[in-house]
Amino acid sequence: MKITFYRNLLVLLLLFLSLSVAGCEDIESGVNEIEGSISQTMENIDFLRWTADSAEVLLDDYEGIKFAASERDSVLLEEGGIKLKDDSEKYLEELEGFSLSPSVEDVATEYADFLQRSYEFGEFVETSSQEIDLEALDKTIELMNETSELISEVSSMADREI
Repeated sequence: MKITFYRNLLVLLLLFLSLSVAGCEDIESGVNEIEGSISQTMENIDFLRWTADSAEVLLDDYEGIKFAASERDSVLLEEGGIKLKDDSEKYLEELEGFSLSPSVEDVATEYADFLQRSYEFGEFVETSSQEIDLEALDKTIELMNETSELISEVSSMADREI
């Protein structure tokens, strides 16, 4: 009778232990999922901060071009075009390094479009800076306005995501 009691106790103990181990695995799995979710959220936040910081640099580049155009200074205009082109190219490359969730993919797509247009605009300013004429200045202003609209769209999309 004592043997039966100890055997039943041992079976119950083993059953309790196996349930505890299974429960720990479920908890560990849940913790891993939460850590992954937090990690993805942090990546999204880092991307949105990076977007704001890089947009600020590009806006400064645009201001430099606008100033050079208003002064009709071809040297400053060329330098401004080169800077905008280089900064845009750098940020396009950095953008590829982000692993984003679907909730911010639209922002990334719009920002990539803005960066590409900024690159093209910088290239245009660089190559046409020596031939300052009204047509080139009109094209410059038109491209700057298009880019400003894109920045506003990206900024509002980023604000909605935060």
